[in-house]
Amino acid sequence: MSWKAVMEEPIIAVAEGEYEGTVVDVRFVDGPHGEMVRIDFMLSGEEEYEGRQVSGVASRRLSENTKLGRWIAAIFGRTPAVGEEVTAQALLHKDCRVVVKHKTNPDGKTFANVVEVMPVTEIQV
Repeated sequence: MSWKAVMEEPIIAVAEGEYEGTVVDVRFVDGPHGEMVRIDFMLSGEEEYEGRQVSGVASRRLSENTKLGRWIAAIFGRTPAVGEEVTAQALLHKDCRVVVKHKTNPDGKTFANVVEVMPVTEIQV
């Protein structure tokens, strides 16, 4: 049996920067230190990247001073109360702003990684 492949257009990572986005998926994934929460965002407002998805991961721990806690507070526009349950469903379709930085995996592939989530009204200078 012979081998063959078809050359495809390269997938270019979303450029580093700040974008408007909407939460489109929230799920658990395995990380190097255990189970993590992965949040996927659909980008909008930037013609070149309109409709592209980016994601970021955070530990499952939800408190005021964790990454997940800061992200959820930005998405909700408020910090959840102690004891308040937050579900994936409550986050879906909420608008926010995301900061994308490039990350390179061990195979050398560069991808867009969400490193910060901010309220939709906040604009960094």
